[in-house]
Amino acid sequence: MLKIGMLLSCIFMSSTAVEHSDSRPNEIDASNVDFDSYAVTCYICVNVSDNPVCNQFAIDRPCKPGETFCHTLHIMDSRGTSVLVNKKCTTEAECQQNKVGCVEIDTQLMCVSCCDQNYCNVNVPTNSSTALFDDKITKMRMLAKNLFKEREKALTTTLKGVSSGHRISHYYCAMLIFVAMALN
Repeated sequence: MLKIGMLLSCIFMSSTAVEHSDSRPNEIDASNVDFDSYAVTCYICVNVSDNPVCNQFAIDRPCKPGETFCHTLHIMDSRGTSVLVNKKCTTEAECQQNKVGCVEIDTQLMCVSCCDQNYCNVNVPTNSSTALFDDKITKMRMLAKNLFKEREKALTTTLKGVSSGHRISHYYCAMLIFVAMALN
């Protein structure tokens, strides 16, 4: 999953860096890279009885910009049988570490998980061990964003033809992969 996320981030970063050059047509300004428009693709279903049905009939489209997390709510009866599955795209504000986990309500167990990689909500949480908060891509984007802020002047590069643009794109990707490796 992380490799797919890195590839998508590289594609996003490369195309954004080339498309968002400033008023001087021969330069790329790293501060113009829009890290906040990243979105994922999640399984989306509302009030479904179980996970296989949800995944089979889930809406398959990218989330809106700014919706960088997949949110899953799973409710089970006292025997552990699925009663309700809800999956959706959401923002970082709704998906936070303290909003993830399981809680018993009467005879039912309600579990919530959040993740920020494409299709990362394929499985539903069934206990405290599987009700996870995964924000690897968000951390990677924030580290890359901070690197760009700190090194903005050093990252401003003059473009000389299309081949130079490819070298810059590879440079951005190499930086993202370096940050991702640091997270592992």
